[in-house]
Amino acid sequence: MKKSLIAAAIAAASLAPVAVAAQDAASAAVAPTVGAKVYGPEGNEVGSVESVANGVITISTGSARAGLPPSAFAMREKGLTIGMTKAQLEAAVNGAKAETGAAKEAAMVVDAPIKSSDGIVLGTISKIEGDDVTVQLSDGNSVILKKSYLGLVDNALTLGMTAEAFHQQTQASASAQTGADAAAPATGEAAASTDVAATEESTGE
Repeated sequence: MKKSLIAAAIAAASLAPVAVAAQDAASAAVAPTVGAKVYGPEGNEVGSVESVANGVITISTGSARAGLPPSAFAMREKGLTIGMTKAQLEAAVNGAKAETGAAKEAAMVVDAPIKSSDGIVLGTISKIEGDDVTVQLSDGNSVILKKSYLGLVDNALTLGMTAEAFHQQTQASASAQTGADAAAPATGEAAASTDVAATEESTGE
């Protein structure tokens, strides 16, 4: 679901030969468009451009997605070219995912802060059981999140929603629970009344 963003430094190092070739061929400025085919240094197809946004060009190989900066591309005879083959790009994506996953797991410890997507601390981890992470909120309440809901952004465990959206959701959940709790005694009283009536009827009182 999430795009794997390959570090620009890695891309730049891998793409040095392409840059040289582009300069030798006096290539025109590269302006990738969605749907354009992307090729490797030997001319073999790597994938296609899936999106272009915020200075990141996302390539899809069919089984992996990688975001690269515009400087990672050059225009050669066959078209848009990067300095990695399809296999190399997919290996880089999978390696980045594995590294990020390991770092996230290492960061999940008791007392670690949990931030919103807009950088606000929502609370701290109080307990971890399997895939469940209990977060103690600043207002004294706690919520249980799945590990998959959290990502690692700038070395901080981050939930994929803003603080405002998170608080709205937790308040809505609390209200729903309060309503359920309020209904429970009424149901119990009704049941108790029924039991009393049944007892009286059976005893003939």
